[in-house]
Amino acid sequence: MDILDALKKRNPTEPLAFTAQGCLSVQSFLSAVERWNYFFKQNHIHSAVLFCSNRIRFSAALLGAWCAHVKTILPTDLTAKTKGKLEKEGAFFLLDETPEPPQCEKAAKETLSLMMDEALVELFTSGSTGEPTRVTKTLRQVLADVDTLDADFPTRPLKDTVVFSTVSHQHIYGFLWAVLWPIASQKIITEKRLLFPENIKNALERAWSCPPDPCPAGTRRGWRRSPGWRRRSRLDWTESRTHLTHLVSSGGPLSEEALKLCQQAFHRTPFEILGSTELDGIAWRQRRFLPNDTVDPTSCLWKAMPGTEIGINPDGIIQVKSERLDPLHWTVGNDKIVMHTGGLFTLLGRTDRIVKIEEKRLSLTALEKSLLASGLFTEAKAFLFTEKRDLAVVAVPSEKGQALLIQSKLSLIRAAEHHLREEFEAVLLPHRWRFEPIMPTNSQGKYTIEALQSLFDRRHIEPSLAKVEHHSMRLQFKVDERLPFFEGHFPQWPILPGVAQVHLVIEEAHRYLKTPKKVNCISNLKFMSIIRPKTKIMITCLFDPESMKMKFSLTSADRSTRYSCGTIHFATDKKDND
Repeated sequence: MDILDALKKRNPTEPLAFTAQGCLSVQSFLSAVERWNYFFKQNHIHSAVLFCSNRIRFSAALLGAWCAHVKTILPTDLTAKTKGKLEKEGAFFLLDETPEPPQCEKAAKETLSLMMDEALVELFTSGSTGEPTRVTKTLRQVLADVDTLDADFPTRPLKDTVVFSTVSHQHIYGFLWAVLWPIASQKIITEKRLLFPENIKNALERAWSCPPDPCPAGTRRGWRRSPGWRRRSRLDWTESRTHLTHLVSSGGPLSEEALKLCQQAFHRTPFEILGSTELDGIAWRQRRFLPNDTVDPTSCLWKAMPGTEIGINPDGIIQVKSERLDPLHWTVGNDKIVMHTGGLFTLLGRTDRIVKIEEKRLSLTALEKSLLASGLFTEAKAFLFTEKRDLAVVAVPSEKGQALLIQSKLSLIRAAEHHLREEFEAVLLPHRWRFEPIMPTNSQGKYTIEALQSLFDRRHIEPSLAKVEHHSMRLQFKVDERLPFFEGHFPQWPILPGVAQVHLVIEEAHRYLKTPKKVNCISNLKFMSIIRPKTKIMITCLFDPESMKMKFSLTSADRSTRYSCGTIHFATDKKDND
């Protein structure tokens, strides 16, 4: 299948994309592709970094680049480190602030054509286990993945389905499911990633109740999501769920808690996709609940995607054979599996999560499973610090664990260690612990070593009591005298500066509420009392995602003393937060 030919065969006036202003026609989209194609050719661009939040603009530039024989690079972030590396390659950067190519008669006269084996896209692995690496794919390879999704697959929806997504198109999952697949199969893409449950609900209901002309009134809705949306929502999904046809998740197996939340909200469980940037989508499952509210164990097994053969090598590691990879030879993955009859299999965990401590081998996955089995935590991630090789754990306490944490951090650590000693030698127990109300993930909904390690930085506070629910948070902690903010304020009488207080609020809100870091302004800002080292304080925040405003206050733990308060106005044009 040629995605460009598929576009040209469609009715030029039919909708291709759903925007806040209305529907964008196929003809208008192809005109944008023509302009980008002409722009790349005229400027002799050989490679382009695409990093813009608008999915429609991204898609037009992507096809335009491929038609102009430009290699496209899709980084998962654009940190100073990442940008610096790409700048050295002399690549063109397409960002949100990059101007659109101007209208030009010559652009329309250019012939749009795609070379399936010469059009290249470079994607990056998630970096879950270390440094992200590049994976280069041809257009033929990625379109083979798209063909798989339109084969005899349970998620195959009808034509004119609108695809909403919570995952970024900079990731292989979002790239395939939210961009290439809908464009190639006459479905309708949407311009923005939906970050909050309110955005999802409003988008579903607005699109259904008031489809802008010429969007067909009978258009159905599909929702592609990542495991990153796990927060409990108080929203009423009654109206939304009636228009939702499919729910798909990838990026990592969903927790049972997340599965139950989906069932409660949408009266259905998602199709879970197993894959990677290197191997593409290789298997799927849809777990179901039994009448007793437990998960049916038979539905936990994974089934190969159409056109994919799953095997197991002598070491118990998954191996894959398909037309999209290598039809003649097995490609070995990074997951250990157990094969069952009928080609089904159980996923055991990644092989690259085996570490060596004091000459003893430790499965980080096994350690995490043990921590969850203790009943003290709802989520747990174990990792080795890159330099010191110290074993560390970041975990989300359950109600049982939170009760111990209120007593002291040491109480919870000792309880966890007591449980771990039943399975692991003392030398294999974690040296560092960090307890969080929500597990930190990047914009792709992935855990990264960098994000986990950053929690142990002195600049990050660790709450002794934390409550994060919906768009509100309450953190209670003791102000550590070692915080760098005290340096210079003042040697004989240290106090926490006002700017540091606001900084803490913005950082913690970004971490727990996923608010942007970019701030437009702060209103009604007041400082009423000084904060000294070792003071027990409470940060309280209430975020409104519609207005992008957040009210905050810093008080004493018993709320008898008010230290500061105000309203933070976040930038509304911020692209995906990393």
